[in-house]
Amino acid sequence: MNKKLFKRFLPYVLKYKFFLLISFIALIFATLSSIIIPYLLKQAIDKYIAVENFQGLTRISMLFAAVCGVLFISKLVQIYFTNLTGQKIMQDLRIDLFKHLESLAVSFFSREPSGKIITRLTNDVENMNELLSSGIIALFGDMALLVFAVIFIFYINARLALIAIAPLPIAIASAILIGNKLERLYEKVRDYMVKINIEMQENLSGIVLVQAFNVEERNSEKFRQIAMGYRKTFYTAQMTGIKLRQIINLLSYISISLVIIFGGIFTLKGKATIGTLMAFLVYLNYLYRPLRDLADKFTILQNAISSMHKLNGFFEEKEIIKNPDNPVIKEIRGNVALRNVNFSYDKKTPTLKDINLTAKNGEKIALVGFTGAGKSTIANLILRFYDADSGVVTVDDIDVRKYRKEYMRSSMAIVLQNVFIFKGTVRDNITLGNDSITEEQIISAAKEIGVHSFIMKLPKGYDTELSTEGTNVSQGERQLISFARALVYNPKILLLDEATASIDTNTEELIEKGIKKLMEGRTSIVIAHRLSTIKNADRIYVINRGRIIEQGTHKDLMQKKGLYYELYTMQFEKV
Repeated sequence: MNKKLFKRFLPYVLKYKFFLLISFIALIFATLSSIIIPYLLKQAIDKYIAVENFQGLTRISMLFAAVCGVLFISKLVQIYFTNLTGQKIMQDLRIDLFKHLESLAVSFFSREPSGKIITRLTNDVENMNELLSSGIIALFGDMALLVFAVIFIFYINARLALIAIAPLPIAIASAILIGNKLERLYEKVRDYMVKINIEMQENLSGIVLVQAFNVEERNSEKFRQIAMGYRKTFYTAQMTGIKLRQIINLLSYISISLVIIFGGIFTLKGKATIGTLMAFLVYLNYLYRPLRDLADKFTILQNAISSMHKLNGFFEEKEIIKNPDNPVIKEIRGNVALRNVNFSYDKKTPTLKDINLTAKNGEKIALVGFTGAGKSTIANLILRFYDADSGVVTVDDIDVRKYRKEYMRSSMAIVLQNVFIFKGTVRDNITLGNDSITEEQIISAAKEIGVHSFIMKLPKGYDTELSTEGTNVSQGERQLISFARALVYNPKILLLDEATASIDTNTEELIEKGIKKLMEGRTSIVIAHRLSTIKNADRIYVINRGRIIEQGTHKDLMQKKGLYYELYTMQFEKV
């Protein structure tokens, strides 16, 4: 573990140092109790049973029971506080990681698969918990047990101890060599698990497309190959671990055989006792058990270190749209402008070129053009999901980079074509969990949009649970809920990103009224494919290949007979 990882994760551990201290103290008591038990067994056999001293046997039996009680209680305390600490650290890690992820720029989530992110929040954080609860502390206990066991067998009979531990160096060397191989194998296992999570998440999220284009078999075969790779690698890792365990077992049996043979000879010659042999057999188990379990401990340790590297990579992700040191704080009226703006997602291929447009307070402007022309990118720059490469985006004649993102966005709302509905009640989907929005505001917004009557027909009205992505309501109804969501926040600037492109036929008229109500008194920037909905816009910007090639009112653009005229005529002919 390098210094960077140590510095990153140590504060999480130190936060619960009191719990860890209790756990370590309990572990010390448990280790000492475990070490004393075989010695007491030796004393009971040699000093009391062999000479039929029942009074002494009773006393040592009571002491034996007391030590066993200490062992039981101390192990219970150690396990409880270790697991409690692990769960608390895991909770803190998940919360901090989630907060950090939410602070990252949209570009990060465009680049990183959501399945990979979920793996970090679940599996990798869980591996950290395993490191604490079953890894480091357990390893410390095992090593302490091994050291004390060696000390005690040499204290009891040094000659027999030298013979008994003769195979131990071979066991340690095997553990190190095979352990390194296990490290590499389990790294591959973790990589395959990430691929499985990504593949499952993407296929389940896009199941409609998968089935619509009949690619189930192709995707199943791809998943089968990944799953097969995981199975083969995991099986190899398991078999390698089993080999290590069996090598340790074999060497431990050799040690036991040596104790029985040479210990028996020593006993017959009066240089050892039956109690010594019994104690040695127990202590040998203490010696080889840590090495036998090393495959599991090594896996936990390597999993945790690998997860720490990956989690640290997420924590160090700097793809953040930063707030200014001295932000402007003034009431936003709703004037928006882009001046000589150029932008590229990959810093190579231009997406927007020399964009100049304005939307004054209360104006309705429209952006039209072919798919991929750059319309949605303009909305992303206004919301400051991205920063322009050159030029400036302003709100009320102030560069958006001079506002705090949160403050500026609180005066904006966006309605997307593909409305996202969270799993929760209708009320929660309108307020997005904002407790400051009252019931009266929710109902008022819903009535103004025209969705209140529909909501009241649902089984529990505003308390009706919507499924993930709102699959238990129609597309048009989801659109109306998103309108109510935008209205209840009372934005000064409204962005409708292709909001009229996927309208349910039965609710089209209701949605048209909702859109009009939503735009009343607000600066509205509409991106639409249905050009009939923007005929009354104050200004229409026609965008083609990242450039504004035409601008004006509907009447002006129709008279020019340029691209807008072609697009409008094309749609009219289809109708």
